[in-house]
Formats: sequence, C-alpha cells, structure tokens
Amino acid sequence: MKKKETFRYSVLLSLFFVPYLLTIAINGIEAAILNHSPDPEMFIPVLVSRQIPEEYQKEAIKAQAVIARTNFLRKIEETNFLQALQETGNEKNLWKIPDSVYEMAAEETEGQVLTANGKLNLVPYHEISGGVTRDGKEAFHNDQYAYLKSVDSSVDKESPFYLNSTYIPLQQMPSSLNIRERESSGYIKSLSADGNLLEGESFARGMSLASTNFSVQKIGEQIRFLCKGRGHGLGFSQNGGNEMAKKGSDWKEILETYFPGMELAVYGG
Repeated sequence: MKKKETFRYSVLLSLFFVPYLLTIAINGIEAAILNHSPDPEMFIPVLVSRQIPEEYQKEAIKAQAVIARTNFLRKIEETNFLQALQETGNEKNLWKIPDSVYEMAAEETEGQVLTANGKLNLVPYHEISGGVTRDGKEAFHNDQYAYLKSVDSSVDKESPFYLNSTYIPLQQMPSSLNIRERESSGYIKSLSADGNLLEGESFARGMSLASTNFSVQKIGEQIRFLCKGRGHGLGFSQNGGNEMAKKGSDWKEILETYFPGMELAVYGG
C-alpha cells in the first residue's frame, strides 16, 4: 500500500472510531454497538496485528488476515457483533491504528474467507508446528473437524525456535508420569500421572510447555520436557507460511497448502 493511501486509510479509520469511542466513553461498549453499525472489515487490521509479527513476509500476513476475518465473522454469526468483539478483546484498543502492513493485508484480501462445505468454521493457527500439522478429526475426536487435514510443514524443523526445553524440579512432579497415547502427528493425546489419566493439551498448558509434542527425560533432580514446535499444531503454521512466502508463494498458495480441506470464498458473495 502506498504511503498516501495508508495515511488516507488511517484517517478514515480514525474518523470512524471517533464517534464510536465517544459513545463508549459516555454509555459503554453496548450502547456503541447499538447506535452504530460498524463494518467488520475495519477491525481486521487490529486483529491481525495481535496475531502475527509485522516482520513476517507480507504474503504470510495476508494469509493470517484471511484467517482472522474468517474467525471473526464466524463468531459474529454464532453470537453477535458485541460478543465477538468482547471475545477478541478488540474494544480495548479501538484507538490504536495498526501498522500499515496490517492495513495492506486486510485491504488486499478484503472479503476473503475460508469455508468448509460452504460454511464458516474454526480456522486455527499456531506459531511453529512439530514438522507436520495435526489432523482435526484426530485432535478433537470429532468428525466435525475433519476439514482440518494434517499437512507436511517440515520447514518448521529449520526454525531456531523449533526445539524448546522446560525443566521442572522432581519434587514438583508426580512420582510416576507416562505418555499413554500420541496422535499420528506426534502430539500427545493423553498421559498418566500417579494413575490419573490426563489430557495432553491441558497438561501442556498447566506446565507452561511450548507444545504437546514432547518427550520426557530425567536429568539430575529435574524433569526435562523437550518440545517440538510452538503452539497447538493445528491449521496454519505461521513460521511455515512465512518460509513459503520467502520462496515466492502468495497468500492463496499458503492457505491452500495448510487448509486443503477448505475453500477460499468471498464472504456474502
């Protein structure tokens, strides 16, 4: 986006938000939504700015813009504009104009969403995969997410942040900890801790692990969790998409690679 166009977009965004913010200040967010009919597109740059670093390749950021738009519009359809806004926390930073790269990404993908069987569905993303993304049906134990296909993302193994170690003192760990079941992608489904069955994702969050694709090793008086990748491993690997963009892939090719079970469409078209 040219500097002049970016400035104009920012001014328009600011002018839109001024009366909106005034209503919020006086009557609160609910009154603002009732008195105005904001265009969801105006919020996409702000959403994307919270989801992917501005240093990433432009085509990777555009792919994230489509994902952000899809998830935001899906929430609006399932609930309402106010709740969707509250769930994203967006109302806290309405005054902040995002960097021009996010404005560009929203503008150049305007209206574009991902659909499965013609419907808006959950479109997950994560920072770095374990080398392959997870299968939605397997991860959620539900046919509803079969549109999320496991795909190769071996380029993630080249990231300096691919491997992540977390050390926990032995006295803070259960006396017995065993991995019970892994998904085909390597992510852990379940563990047993002193005879208790634990769900992999919940365990990883509770222990502040980088991912559920990990191994367990006793080192001295500590337990080492060596994790592959960062995040839940479902859907779009931002690192993988960024590497594709570096090699010349555009945002459509990136999304088609990570979401082969979904289709690009124009919302409302």
